[in-house]
Amino acid sequence: MDTAGSQYDLATNPLTIFWLIKTTPEWLQLPPQGEGGRFAFGKTVLNPILARYPGARMAFFDSEAFTADCTDIMVWTVTDLEHYNGVVNDLRETKFWSSYFTIEKIIPAIENEYAKHYKTEALGAA
Repeated sequence: MDTAGSQYDLATNPLTIFWLIKTTPEWLQLPPQGEGGRFAFGKTVLNPILARYPGARMAFFDSEAFTADCTDIMVWTVTDLEHYNGVVNDLRETKFWSSYFTIEKIIPAIENEYAKHYKTEALGAA
């Protein structure tokens, strides 16, 4: 079956993956600024991993003020499953995974999949 141009072609219809995560006491004990701090970890550890895998872009949302389910939500836009898998494998080799954050839930989703499947306009679309 030829899927080029279909809703399953990640190059034209990215997969969105939501990670509901929680900070750990170990993360919160790090100072926000300075060497060895939270932002330094992001710049020296996370940014290089993300740069290696452009087919898996990440946006970060703070949610701790609004829910007890998670403190943060990472939203991945995936156009290459190998890149997403690479990010996951590389993150697991750092203190991000389980030391600084716990991954509470991973929710993959396809935007407006129902509309694509039925070849109709998406609800709420102008």
